[in-house]
Amino acid sequence: MRPRCRRWGFLLLVAAPVWAQSPPLPVGGQFQVNAYTTSFQGYPSVASDAEGGFVVVWDSDTSSGDTSYSSVHGQRYAAGGAALGGQFQINSYTSGTQFSASISSNAGGDFVVVWSSDGSSGGDTSNSSVQGQRYTADGAALGGQFQVNTYTTSIQFNPSVASDAEGDFVVVWASYGSSGGDTSYGSVQGQRYAAGGAALGGEFQVNTFTTSRQQYPSVASAADGDFVVAWLSNGSSGGDTLNTSVQGQRYAAGGAALGGQFQVNTYTTNYQRAPSVASATGGDFVVAWRSNGSSGGDALNYSIQGQRYAAGGAAQGGQFEVNTYTTNNQSYLSVASDTEGDFVVVWQSDGSSGGDTLNYSVQGQRYAAGGTPLGGQFQVNTYTTSGQSRPSVASDAEGDFVVVWQSNGSSGGDTAGYSVQGQRFRVTGDLQGRVFFDGNANGLQNAGEPGIAGVTVELFDDTFA
Repeated sequence: MRPRCRRWGFLLLVAAPVWAQSPPLPVGGQFQVNAYTTSFQGYPSVASDAEGGFVVVWDSDTSSGDTSYSSVHGQRYAAGGAALGGQFQINSYTSGTQFSASISSNAGGDFVVVWSSDGSSGGDTSNSSVQGQRYTADGAALGGQFQVNTYTTSIQFNPSVASDAEGDFVVVWASYGSSGGDTSYGSVQGQRYAAGGAALGGEFQVNTFTTSRQQYPSVASAADGDFVVAWLSNGSSGGDTLNTSVQGQRYAAGGAALGGQFQVNTYTTNYQRAPSVASATGGDFVVAWRSNGSSGGDALNYSIQGQRYAAGGAAQGGQFEVNTYTTNNQSYLSVASDTEGDFVVVWQSDGSSGGDTLNYSVQGQRYAAGGTPLGGQFQVNTYTTSGQSRPSVASDAEGDFVVVWQSNGSSGGDTAGYSVQGQRFRVTGDLQGRVFFDGNANGLQNAGEPGIAGVTVELFDDTFA
């Protein structure tokens, strides 16, 4: 367990049970991730270990190590938020563009980064390839940069990676063409790896529906290595033939498909895009995506939708709308789950019911494993000048989480253009007492006694690393 120190905090509840409306608590202030501040820094991805240590990776235009165009950089952090070491460059192949990084960590903090590379030091020189690099928890590179894809014709791009508790991992990506049965336009491909970096089996095709375009995959792994992939499909064998749909496929840890390809979205009007998937330790998972329209209350433009699943693949409840602020577009989302299945969704919002009304803001919503919202929609960013966009979220075992995003400007030292920003949040704490205010600020109650009316303030012993 992480070290504990005591700090009193409070939560305001109005006629509600304990934690039912508890917002996540920002820990410290918004912080700038990138130390190199020349030119564009953006498109971040974040992964957390079980204790809350985390690593951020992102695209950096130019670098002291890679001056060809765009490189992939990283920064490690302790659970308490202190930076561990300095910013480091991940790619060792520096010709052309390195972009669209994705990161995953095992429970102990060893991590793997994958990205798209314009060219390769491996066998793929036809166009963009998928590359990877493994690291120990203390930031030491394990082996060298490696090429993930073995099918090398045309373009391989938009990778996503997920690790199980022991560090075995799986990479999925979009491919123009396929060594499998999908030669129509775009397919979703995958490759499994042992924790030591050895490929397990060969490259495999995820999608069985092969008409038109399949792309933008996201993958999540349970602790035992079972995994699920979700992606955008232009068309569907599952009932959504109007435009793009969100599809999924489950796998056993050994790579065998579990059941067939399934359609995630039940609302089928207009476009369903850009899914993100997260898994609990036992394999329950949730898929979130952006929808052009909604069966919920957001019919203006793009909304954020979700669907929960049991580990065996059965849908839990119906499709639900995540965002409660419904003006303008809600897009570019990310979802993360803790070990028990509580999850948080973050996204880019054009406008906000919070304090950021200038441009794009980063919004979030937490849920219990059973699908009940925990508190209301909340604003992540406190720096509100210009646009805040493309967030990524990672949760530790207990549900505390960190959000990173790209910011046009910064309250830190990066004013050159886009920077990478972050904010940590706590959701854990031990309730110590409750003060009920009857309108005259009178009446102290014990933690076990419910408030009857008015405003209740819950005092708790919050545990910070």
